[in-house]
Amino acid sequence: MEPKIIFATGNENKMKEIRMILSDLGMPIQSMKEAGIDVDVVEDGSTFEENALIKATEIAKIAGNCIVLADDSGLEIDYLNKEPGIYSARYAGVDTSYDIKNNMLLDRLKGVPDEKRTARFVCAVAAAFPDGTTEVVRGTIEGRIGYEIAGEHGFGYDPIFYLPEYGCTTAELDPEKKNELSHRGKALRAMREIMEKKLMRVLIVSDTHGSHRNLDAVLERVGKIDALIHMGDVENGEHYIEAVADCETYMVAGNNDFFSFLPKEREFTLGKYNIFITHGHNYYVSMGTARLKKRQD
Repeated sequence: MEPKIIFATGNENKMKEIRMILSDLGMPIQSMKEAGIDVDVVEDGSTFEENALIKATEIAKIAGNCIVLADDSGLEIDYLNKEPGIYSARYAGVDTSYDIKNNMLLDRLKGVPDEKRTARFVCAVAAAFPDGTTEVVRGTIEGRIGYEIAGEHGFGYDPIFYLPEYGCTTAELDPEKKNELSHRGKALRAMREIMEKKLMRVLIVSDTHGSHRNLDAVLERVGKIDALIHMGDVENGEHYIEAVADCETYMVAGNNDFFSFLPKEREFTLGKYNIFITHGHNYYVSMGTARLKKRQD
């Protein structure tokens, strides 16, 4: 089954934003509806991070071998003690339109000067991975509450969230600029970095003996990789491998690499993993792994 990402939302406006930012991960991205998941998750956390994690982990229980992403976001207005905060979507009632919600907030801030209208959008994005691990990140954008509804782009509280440095609300920004600046855009890009490391694709080969045809066929079959590890017996093919791999390469000399300048062993880091590689003959692994284990100790 092709790996995919399920984003725990039914909000199509969010999905457009999400697909724009995560498109280069090269994985299908589905909403809950598109994935055939219809379940209500009780978000009873006390922070954006807790709610996002609750949603991601609950959906992951029924999503199968997928990466599940979920977010919780909202508007914090300092003058209103950070209201509506984690209750932003439910403020004044779940079914209340945002035109009404925005006008209610503007009414509550009547007469409040600029310096006291400070506010921020907050977004926490959580990921639940098939291996049971989770990650949570936060993104914010600072601004203030304007004096009127303005702008046709965006959604939610965008028409009243004013960015002084741009002289407009986030609803007046074009979609590309909004994604660059927005709280959700920042959180999704931070999560994308984490996912790129966790989803790193590494090809491990050995004993190619200068036969480029077989290596070319393997590279064509596996597609894009992030790193190539060659365990030895390159036989003068190292420059070719570096050229065609189009990624980081890590190679060691094997027992047939008589005139190679490659090292007999290497240690390096890939993502969170510390890796040691060598050709088996250096530790006589054909006779057992005792010598290799002794080196490890």
